[in-house]
Amino acid sequence: MRIFISADIEGVAGVTEALQGQRGNPEYEVARRLMTQETNAAIRGAFAGGATEVIVADSHGPLRNMIAEDLDPRARIVSGRPRPLSMGQGLTAECDGAIFIGYHASADHQGVLAHTINGMAFRRIEIGGVQVGEPTLFGGFAAELGVPLLAVSGDDQLASEIAVQFPSTRRIVVKQALGVHTADSLSPQSARELIEAEVTEAVAVAQTAPVESPCKAPLEVVVDFNKQAFADAAVMVPTVERSSAHTVRFLAASHEELIGTLTILSMISSSLA
Repeated sequence: MRIFISADIEGVAGVTEALQGQRGNPEYEVARRLMTQETNAAIRGAFAGGATEVIVADSHGPLRNMIAEDLDPRARIVSGRPRPLSMGQGLTAECDGAIFIGYHASADHQGVLAHTINGMAFRRIEIGGVQVGEPTLFGGFAAELGVPLLAVSGDDQLASEIAVQFPSTRRIVVKQALGVHTADSLSPQSARELIEAEVTEAVAVAQTAPVESPCKAPLEVVVDFNKQAFADAAVMVPTVERSSAHTVRFLAASHEELIGTLTILSMISSSLA
């Protein structure tokens, strides 16, 4: 049984400020260790639940954060960028389940460090009126492959989004959001114990887990940018049309195409920052 794990940093217990996700400072070094250890807890849980193979995608910012030598040696790791499927690289139809660790609420939603893909660029993203977070994108991609989203960890605001969009997915709450930079968090050790136990139970029933997604192709996407200049540049992508000063829209035939287009828009916006 093959299990895919995508690991982010903002939803990790003890992480509350942007500095912890940015290279070049002591706080980042602490946070990346916390990220690595929560991922290890999920790996242990996956194997305890019956997995025979685990692949991990390092999915925060530069997509190379986890301390590889500290990762559970039974797992493989996908790291580095750019990569076509971003946070979903390594997820294939041969996987029996997906698990998202350290995730966060979507852009334009309350939550610790809430954003979607690129907080500097995107104020809000919708698909057919559904507010889009990273689980919406990559859980939706998993669903197109026939792979169920088994469990997601992060704060309580993320859990509220998951409850609506992926109602059968196990929600692992490691902290309560008190603000964008404030949380009431479990200790890292308690968070790891919770993640390991919950993932073990989720993987044990992976074969009967339903495949769910809030959005079905074709996908009508609306992107609201934080700056007009980002929308100015976005319409240079052939499939993208202008809706207003800060807003563009496009149609995607699949979640894979959607992820690719949003990744391009993120990279263009970052070049203008």
